[in-house]
Amino acid sequence: MDILMIFIEMMLVVLLYNTLFNKSNNKNLFRYSAVIAICSILFYNFKSINGILIYLILLLFEIFAIAFIDKKDNNLVLIEIVICVVVTFILQNISVTIVYLITRKTKELVFLHMGLFVVSIVSIMIFSKSYIKKKSLDFEDDIRDNLLISNIFLNIFMFFMILKVIYDSGKFSNLIVIEIILLIFINIFLNVSFYRTLHKNILKDKSIEVKNAYNPLLDDIIENIRANEHEYKNHMNMLYSIIFVAKDIPELKERASKYLGELDHKNILNSILEIESTIVKSILYSKLVECEQFGIKLNYSINSNIEDSCLDDSEITIILSNLLNNAIEATKNSDKKEINIKIYKYICLLFLLLCIE
Repeated sequence: MDILMIFIEMMLVVLLYNTLFNKSNNKNLFRYSAVIAICSILFYNFKSINGILIYLILLLFEIFAIAFIDKKDNNLVLIEIVICVVVTFILQNISVTIVYLITRKTKELVFLHMGLFVVSIVSIMIFSKSYIKKKSLDFEDDIRDNLLISNIFLNIFMFFMILKVIYDSGKFSNLIVIEIILLIFINIFLNVSFYRTLHKNILKDKSIEVKNAYNPLLDDIIENIRANEHEYKNHMNMLYSIIFVAKDIPELKERASKYLGELDHKNILNSILEIESTIVKSILYSKLVECEQFGIKLNYSINSNIEDSCLDDSEITIILSNLLNNAIEATKNSDKKEINIKIYKYICLLFLLLCIE
């Protein structure tokens, strides 16, 4: 019976890994099961030598085997499995704490602990699978190359290893073990709070750095636009004047057509003055000037106020400028020099579509 419980516990870790980081891909479940079965048998037969040491060795073997099966980087799988182990440890200790608070017993009710643990881990997998699919999340991208997350979970993992040594030794009372569990939970809370604060500060510093790099350019373009908007109003007043002073309709048409033709030739800004976003207006103005130099026709369709998006000005500048720079670079030497850009909002995401013809 013990070997079955060991297998279930190890298998649930791998199933959680498969749900969170493999998008519930079931094609390798049989191979996972074979690896876990081998690890369970080895742990059951050799845990009397040194339970923690054997557990760590087999955990590494399991990680390398899964990385080989999934054809993924060993370090990435290491962090993903450690995260899943930490989650299962947390759920196990919550189960132990709940049972102790109700019955004042721990080791005597192992099957009850295991039952609560299985129910909780299965519930998390079902919820996670649905949530990941609904939000189109990819947790693997979030933790890849994120040393801070890796460091936090490795520290928490070591705390649980220490707790496991204390718990398995049987030299401490149930109450002391529960107190240690609570201290570990406090440590987890502090680690998560620290990470969130540090992450916000990093994003803030990055945003400031980007703004400092692009704001001088934006200020010049925006100032140019304001001057041109003022000039545009003057042109509109001139048209009204032409209407009032013209003696007849033919003369009005002739004067207005001539004036509008000269205005259209001199001022490429006229067509973008109705765009709400100053940032988009500024970028398009600068790129229209650049496209005119290369003889490129730039067509655009703005169907959303980009300033209502989750992107700040610096991010909008970087994304839109890079896309247009690449489009101009690819188009300026082509036979048909035309760029089409559409900006629209879909649900909560902003999409920038460039079509180069």
